Amino acid sequence: MKVLICLAVAVTAIPAGAQVARSAGPAAPAPATVSLSIPGIAPGPDAAELRRRVAQLSARARSHARRLGLAPARRPAALPADPELLARREMRLARVVGFLSRSRELRVPVDVRAVPGRGPRGGDLASRLRREYLRASRLAVGLGVTRPAGLRIPATRAEMVREAARWRGIATWLGARSERIRPHERPLRARVPHYDALMCIAGHESGATWDIATGSGYYGGLQMDRLFQQTYAPRLYRAKGTADRWTAEQQMLAAERAIAVRGFTPWPHTARMCGLLQ
Repeated sequence: MKVLICLAVAVTAIPAGAQVARSAGPAAPAPATVSLSIPGIAPGPDAAELRRRVAQLSARARSHARRLGLAPARRPAALPADPELLARREMRLARVVGFLSRSRELRVPVDVRAVPGRGPRGGDLASRLRREYLRASRLAVGLGVTRPAGLRIPATRAEMVREAARWRGIATWLGARSERIRPHERPLRARVPHYDALMCIAGHESGATWDIATGSGYYGGLQMDRLFQQTYAPRLYRAKGTADRWTAEQQMLAAERAIAVRGFTPWPHTARMCGLLQ
């Protein structure tokens, strides 16, 4: 098989990574991969090594997605054989992994998250970049992923094109995800109906010290006596003892059971101080 290589300029003038033109006779079959070793020019990517790196990045992306409570993307049936397509997929996955690795577990429930506004309507490149960034931000907030850092508008047009493509790739990846929020992942404020009121009472009763036992017959941040604990959290009292050994959430949920029956009357003085009783 004959492969004709035409170099229009001297080898030393060819920049690293440049394409080398190859032509063959019209009747000749497609040539096999030809490896050229020219001083000063980096060799093309090895397909086997690219496949290994893509598989590794895919596994990392799935791992980060599971850590964040997202549904991991489905594994592709088969990776493409074309090294160029593999290289593009590697770049996309590297950006996704970088984005997710900087994210943390959700801190605010979905129903009270601040969603960023719509992007500008202009047709210029900077406006397009802002739209892609805001789309990715909205999807991240909706999924419980930490909102990405502020957008930096690059100085050159080429960099803006690359940044817009990067945020479009991130938004596309996030758009295919779904979130599974477990009840215990919601903030305490969202899990306790009278959170602000109970925090105010605890602040006056104990300085919001939840593991306090003063020896006066009252325990925990809300200063509950033993009868109160046995009435509204009997199983917890038997399992863990007095309220100073309970978590803040367990103490608040016991108080919520009392509030449903008696209102805030178990704390007559501090509830008045918090404006909860007349």
